[in-house]
Amino acid sequence: MKIIRKLLWVIFCIIVFYLVYSFSLSIKTLSITGTGVNNITSQNVRVEKVKFYGVITRDTLSVSYVTNEGAVDTREIIIRRPGSAEGDIPLIYVPHYAMEENTEEFLQYMDHGWAVASPIFEEKYNGQLTGNDLVFNNAALYALRHLEGIDKQRIAIVGDSAGGYMALMLSELQMGTCATVANSPIANVYFNFYVHFKNCDDVNRKAGLFDVPIPIQLLVSKSFRLNLDNFPNVSDADRWAALSPLGNARCFSNPTVINHCTGDILAPVDQITKRYTHTERDPAFPDNFTICMADDYPGILSHSLEEEADPEELSVERYKWENSSEAVTMPYSDRLLTINVFDDGPISPKSSHTAPDTTGIINTMSYLEEMFSKSLAETEKAVPEKLLLLLERYAGNGIQLPAHEGVDDTVYGSLATYRKEVVDELRQYAENHSVEELEAVVLKALELSGNKEVLLNAWTEIKAALE
Repeated sequence: MKIIRKLLWVIFCIIVFYLVYSFSLSIKTLSITGTGVNNITSQNVRVEKVKFYGVITRDTLSVSYVTNEGAVDTREIIIRRPGSAEGDIPLIYVPHYAMEENTEEFLQYMDHGWAVASPIFEEKYNGQLTGNDLVFNNAALYALRHLEGIDKQRIAIVGDSAGGYMALMLSELQMGTCATVANSPIANVYFNFYVHFKNCDDVNRKAGLFDVPIPIQLLVSKSFRLNLDNFPNVSDADRWAALSPLGNARCFSNPTVINHCTGDILAPVDQITKRYTHTERDPAFPDNFTICMADDYPGILSHSLEEEADPEELSVERYKWENSSEAVTMPYSDRLLTINVFDDGPISPKSSHTAPDTTGIINTMSYLEEMFSKSLAETEKAVPEKLLLLLERYAGNGIQLPAHEGVDDTVYGSLATYRKEVVDELRQYAENHSVEELEAVVLKALELSGNKEVLLNAWTEIKAALE
């Protein structure tokens, strides 16, 4: 009996030690990095200067979609509006993560009279980022476009981190968006998850029990690991590229701004642009640790987003963050893609999406105000690569959004719904411009295709629906 009691006591002590250690390590990690959900998503809890005294209405919308496995699933999004708003009002969609109400951004949106929608978030959705979460966020945007009280000509997408990835993917996959802001986005899934996260995990795994060299990675990488199951063939460069903003970089059809810091360890800036990556090594990193992309990844996966984007529609600028605690008004250009690199120094093991001492924020309000004042008619362009992607989806050949038949045709993810979506988006463009202008770009798109006959038939059907 004494032996059993002693054994139980030892087990109890081990459990207590594990719980205490895990808790203390989490607290230590948060204190070292300043990391909470708002640091990971770049949402800024600095509300002392921004107040909103009006009433906020909150509605929940259930969004059904067909998963990649062919099952119908339902998730919810929350739509918040200023209580005083009347008629159709502009909408900010915050994809993937929940929009926190105790942030400057949210209060500014309310003060401007805009609606804000975001999903109800659970950590498991990080592991579905490139799969079912991608389908769901497209379904959510589709549902919001058809929601009463929303100005269809003034919808913007603002995402941070994994939500920045989603903001870029939504902007590349869809038309009908007035403006996009992606803060600290993942642009190359292969590099970020398969190479970089694994490197960080290896460094932590080889460290001592009470010495975690890259503490924030301990909190983050595990929740994204299941994305690797979406790429069973590691050398399938086409699939990695198709499910990365990198591989669709010429599909931007609305003004899109990327904000990225050089000190970002969660999504290293090298995948956005290689111009401003700091190559000096923090001595706390092992000698073989690198935050630069190698030259031998499959296909285009060694390329940055800048290298794959249309140079005629691209602006890349570096800004030195002289005072890293101050707010910065976000610069933007007249191109479809603006990349702002904020130089806050090299990556540190204590970095998050910024260098450890960077606490300033990037104010996007001037950009959003101008884009909303112009509306979709003045901001959106018909781009051949985007139209080619839409025609492929209409034909049921989309890699990012697999089309399903034999399911409920009213549910997003069915081929019937994808066809309706494509027609709706192109009809809106034709109404803002003309069918003739749209067709001229479609003909350019068809010249890029190796599937010309099928896509020409798709366009014939679409054009008949538009007339």
